[in-house]
Amino acid sequence: MSVEKAATDVALSAQGLRLGYGDLTAVWDVDIDVRPGRTTALLGRNGAGKTTLLSGLIGLLTAKSGTVTLHGKDITRLPPWTRVDRGLAIVREGKRIFRTLTVVENITVGMPKKLSRAGRAEALERIWEDFPVLAERRGQLGGQLSGGQQQMLSIATAVVARPTVLLVDEPSSGLSPLAVDQVLEVIDKLKADGLAILLVEQIVEEVLSGYADDVVLIDQGRVMLREPADRVSVDQITAVMFGTGS
Repeated sequence: MSVEKAATDVALSAQGLRLGYGDLTAVWDVDIDVRPGRTTALLGRNGAGKTTLLSGLIGLLTAKSGTVTLHGKDITRLPPWTRVDRGLAIVREGKRIFRTLTVVENITVGMPKKLSRAGRAEALERIWEDFPVLAERRGQLGGQLSGGQQQMLSIATAVVARPTVLLVDEPSSGLSPLAVDQVLEVIDKLKADGLAILLVEQIVEEVLSGYADDVVLIDQGRVMLREPADRVSVDQITAVMFGTGS
């Protein structure tokens, strides 16, 4: 299926999704669609509800109300591991890797257990093609990599199982501007291969400079703006985020 054709479909959808912690509601009735071959940027200030929304989509938080569907099938009440088996993957904030394992060992941990030896070898070859910087360092310990390389390793570990939808939480956190560009370029390549991506970020200018196809802005757990990326400007986004402008 071509990216152009796939972009008309919805891979992951939330409708009226309400999430929270105990009696506290942090995300209010959010609607969001993520399409194959497109990156949807989820923007907002710290505490806006972005990570809470990701936790609800992956199943770490139970929905108070609303639905989550993956390729048209209701997954609202499914546990996280079942959602992963069905093609949903997440890269959580903080470069979560095994620092005392090598690059190849980290990636192997993310492989489905049912893969044959030949299948595991094939999966690794795909990773080396998509992440050449990791191929060069496959024998190094995770803790010896730079911050940007650790973030790439975290992404590689998530996509080795060939998900159809990837949730990425603040991949720029703690990285240099150069490393941020490198990580975003990797995410862009995955999108070009047909992956549906939901990218949580705060670096508005970088995300709008060609990496995002669609933008959803939330504040205090509510959707404040939903537009194709080419229809919004940095000034518009920051005005909504920080209450500036008219």
